[in-house]
Amino acid sequence: MLSDLTTIDSLAWDALKKALNQRVVVGRIRLLPSKRNRVWVVETDVRPIVVKRFLSGRGGHEFETLMQARLEGLDVPYPLWSDGSHIVTEYVAGDSCELMINHMVSGAAAGAMGTWLARFHSSLSEGNMVKIMGDAVLSNFVFVGDRVYGLDLEDSRLGDPMDDVGQLAANMLGSEPFFTPVKFDLCFQMIGSYGRATGSEVLEKARPYVAKHLRLDARNKPLFRRTLVSAAKSLDRGWPSLA
Repeated sequence: MLSDLTTIDSLAWDALKKALNQRVVVGRIRLLPSKRNRVWVVETDVRPIVVKRFLSGRGGHEFETLMQARLEGLDVPYPLWSDGSHIVTEYVAGDSCELMINHMVSGAAAGAMGTWLARFHSSLSEGNMVKIMGDAVLSNFVFVGDRVYGLDLEDSRLGDPMDDVGQLAANMLGSEPFFTPVKFDLCFQMIGSYGRATGSEVLEKARPYVAKHLRLDARNKPLFRRTLVSAAKSLDRGWPSLA
């Protein structure tokens, strides 16, 4: 039994070797933050890759979703190998959308996330059912050039696409700096981009979903619960005027 969950284990080493199908020279290994799993970026003499050890039991599901997304031409990390408990993917070098939205105030990143979500929903639909990301938060998007890559698809499932839009908008608004006019503008850019990609007007449709996810976020952020709940109540009445 492993006693140190931060250390890359023997099965992960085996997954790494099988994924690259050759002898590799391993350089630096660093652990990435993850709420449920163990994720390492491994520098090799071939390429940097990501090894993900699943504690959630959803490794096979994420690998399958990544394969489906790649086949549809979506920007996701290339899946290299999986044994169900580990997956190995390419490492996508770029800037986290947490940085791009909260610090760089990037309208390009906001719009690109909306477009990515729209393409994900339309490409991975099953009949009248739509597959959603299920964990549409800023940390699961990486900005590369003029587009974004979606990461961490283990929570993807059939559902309501507005849940993804609402969750991402709530995460944008409910992360520091909170609820500023600039944040609302970026949120509107993301939702507008989603609407243009789907050919529909979704700003008003998305509003109750944003309020819903602000309330859900409030449960996990006790220090900001009052702020988040107050903002959700305000959104119940309508979008704020930013003029």
